[in-house]
Amino acid sequence: MQKTHTKAAKERKPMKQIQSSDLKIRVLKKFTDILMLKHLKQNPKSSGYQILRNLNEKYNIHYSPGTIYNAIYTLERKGLITSDGDETCRVYSLTERGAKTLKGMLSEGKEIQELIVAIFATD
Repeated sequence: MQKTHTKAAKERKPMKQIQSSDLKIRVLKKFTDILMLKHLKQNPKSSGYQILRNLNEKYNIHYSPGTIYNAIYTLERKGLITSDGDETCRVYSLTERGAKTLKGMLSEGKEIQELIVAIFATD
């Protein structure tokens, strides 16, 4: 039996064009933790829904509740945020450790900007 799809045939398929909006979404999703920590610094005692709504509106992309609540769980486990409330309404706040971590992340912003410029530079 002959294979109809060879490795060479697969390699010849044109790649789907990456839209700038796709890149924007990729970048924002990779920095979700930083965006959430920044939100909590500016808006202490925010619910998960408030965080979700703020990020969706501010950055004009769709974050799913699963993405946000998974990130909340991870940040809480790392001791960067704390929660208060009950099952019906939990609110989240930045811990001292979270504030220090955010400050360190933001201080590297210039370096990250330079890296991004280098990546997208046309040689």
